[in-house]
Amino acid sequence: MMPQGLVYVLVFLVLLGEYYISYFFTGMTAFLVYDYFKDGDATMSEAWAAVKKNALTLFYLSIISAIVRVVTGVLRGRRDNRRSTAGGLADMILGFIERVWTVATYFIIPAIVIEDRDLTGAVARATDIMKKNLLPIGVGEIAVSFVTGVLTVIGFIIAIVIGVVIFGAMSGVSAVAGALIAILITAVIIVLVIALSMYVTTAYHTCLFLWARSVEDARTGAPGTVKAPAPIANVMGVY
Repeated sequence: MMPQGLVYVLVFLVLLGEYYISYFFTGMTAFLVYDYFKDGDATMSEAWAAVKKNALTLFYLSIISAIVRVVTGVLRGRRDNRRSTAGGLADMILGFIERVWTVATYFIIPAIVIEDRDLTGAVARATDIMKKNLLPIGVGEIAVSFVTGVLTVIGFIIAIVIGVVIFGAMSGVSAVAGALIAILITAVIIVLVIALSMYVTTAYHTCLFLWARSVEDARTGAPGTVKAPAPIANVMGVY
């Protein structure tokens, strides 16, 4: 059998690659949202340049996220092996830690790509924003989770229905070809649904990040570089 230490290393490397790719494109999305509200004209070239400039910082963030995931996974494994009465509470705590860190990354990434902060500064910035905006963040998490959940369920149902219809229509010609085409189209639709859900999540948190910046500017009397996004401005009364 493969040594357990090597398994952890391989899992870490896989997670590192997964997080880095995700954070890279999340950073591009965040900058596009920022660019749109700043100039009314978001361009891929500017977003690419901003993310490329901070690629190393995003890599450091990916390392931390991978470590958090591996550590919580190991702790969950030990809890499952012991099956103690406190296991449920421990699982809740681990889930809470993972969720808090995930939400924090939604604010750390804009701080990196929009404000050009290093990792330490971005973490401090995200921590400050989260402490000052717990209510809108909490409400937003519930709302965004609900919306993305509904989109995901509907998307999966549509994908499965389309796949079944295509398979049924082509089964007379070639069952294998029909199955492959159905699986391919279903997979594409599912990927698009997941991408849309990720975009909604990133766009919301970036808007909240920009709103927090506008609130800070209003408190200090400084002119805001970016106005608060209209949906958040209308709800929170920040213009």
